[in-house]
Amino acid sequence: MFMAAYVARKVTKRLIKTVKTDKKTEKEKDKSPAFETNLIIRNGKLVRQISYNGIKFIAGLIAAFLIALTIFSFKLFLSAINIRNHLGYFINLVSRGDGEVLPSMQALPVLIFIIIDFTLMYAVYRIFDAEERPSMNRILFLLIITSLLIIIAILIFLFIIMAHIYGEHEGLHSGIVKAMRNYSNNSAYKKKIDRLQIEFQCCGSKKYDEWYNITWVDTSLAKKGASDNSQGNAPFSCCSISAVFPCIHHNIENSQRVYLYTPELNLSISTHGCYSRLREKKQQVGWIIIGNLFLYLLFQGLLLIFVRFLQTAHCESSKFEGHSRLYTMWLIGCYGGKKKSEEPPDLPPVPQELME
Repeated sequence: MFMAAYVARKVTKRLIKTVKTDKKTEKEKDKSPAFETNLIIRNGKLVRQISYNGIKFIAGLIAAFLIALTIFSFKLFLSAINIRNHLGYFINLVSRGDGEVLPSMQALPVLIFIIIDFTLMYAVYRIFDAEERPSMNRILFLLIITSLLIIIAILIFLFIIMAHIYGEHEGLHSGIVKAMRNYSNNSAYKKKIDRLQIEFQCCGSKKYDEWYNITWVDTSLAKKGASDNSQGNAPFSCCSISAVFPCIHHNIENSQRVYLYTPELNLSISTHGCYSRLREKKQQVGWIIIGNLFLYLLFQGLLLIFVRFLQTAHCESSKFEGHSRLYTMWLIGCYGGKKKSEEPPDLPPVPQELME
């Protein structure tokens, strides 16, 4: 972001310097409006001619877009880190490595465009040199083509993200079941499941009754006479925070007069499975990522349009010559209106009949 502001300030200073240099010429000639632009047809192609003030206006728009995109890129990186630290963390608890997928899908395209945008900053800065810079013009053209190809690739990538978030994700289900089976004899798995069930207000993998067939009571307590019969029981982390009655997580399926508890009416544990909760959250975050990247590509596309105008205006003579003339620019295709050589063309060959 600071680099973008620095480059934009340098471009502005260079433009101000050029204005001061041409100030005397402007006063003497004063024959064109401050901002002149018109459509003409040359060599069979519709092009636009624009004054130097228009060129400066386009350069200012490019600088503003680059600064805005740098700030947006920074925010998208922070968003990817937050996704990794929240949803990605809980996914990694039960399926190691899967929690890195969604954050990477957002951060990778942004990283690619940050590199391209900083290169664009440098190229735009250099084409305002007083000397001819045909190499910078070619670099700018290659950056435009590369950015277009990357935009197309990322648009296809959005469909890959959509397919990923709506996948079955059986690794999540098997990971949750594995952690549940190790709940009683491994404190690490116990912490994972408890934290997952409390955070997402879920119980079991697909339904709370999966706990009925799992011995989740600590085996060391069972040796001291505690019952290890967990039929109809679930861990306390299954309790729903929205329940208005005391949490009944033992003998869940049995009515109890003491608490006026009836499972059909006032079930006090979470009825959603953690697998479905994680999938729903993954889909929500996935659509946010798709929206962020689509908006990011939209801004990148608008930036490329202005860069293309500037590149074609610079292409004709490989430098900007101030207010002394109008500049021809176009968006799509090629234009054969480059500055022609002042040397006369070669003479046609003399027919053999005239030589005799």
